[in-house]
Amino acid sequence: MDGNGTLFGTLSGNTRTVLHKFSVELPKKHGRGGQSALRFARLRVEKRHNYVRKVAEQATIHYIEGDRPNVGGLILAGSAAFKNELSNTDMFDLRLKEIVIKIVDVSYGGENGFNQAIELAADALADVKFMAARLRLPRHTGDR
Repeated sequence: MDGNGTLFGTLSGNTRTVLHKFSVELPKKHGRGGQSALRFARLRVEKRHNYVRKVAEQATIHYIEGDRPNVGGLILAGSAAFKNELSNTDMFDLRLKEIVIKIVDVSYGGENGFNQAIELAADALADVKFMAARLRLPRHTGDR
């Protein structure tokens, strides 16, 4: 998630799947002064807020099925402060907040950023696999 757009994807084993992506045109910081400066600033903040809301709604659509998350964990990645805004906002579903594993800074957006986020979060993803294997292990050894 960055100022240019957002990509939603999943990682299962070595298979990367892009679920949805969209781009956004957000106003940059402006150099206009005078009487309109406050209006321009307010419009900029409002558009950023609407973008974060749209990302939160799309995350719920893609990662919640029925009443439960359909993924084992979430990695929030981006090159701007949007990922932190998303994780701290009330618009982000509580069921998804609970499964956020890591928040990482990436240099790229889109699919390149998706790949970089996977690399940077490899240690956290390995911990998830280890815990899942550890939770399954006692059941198999207890059968003997």
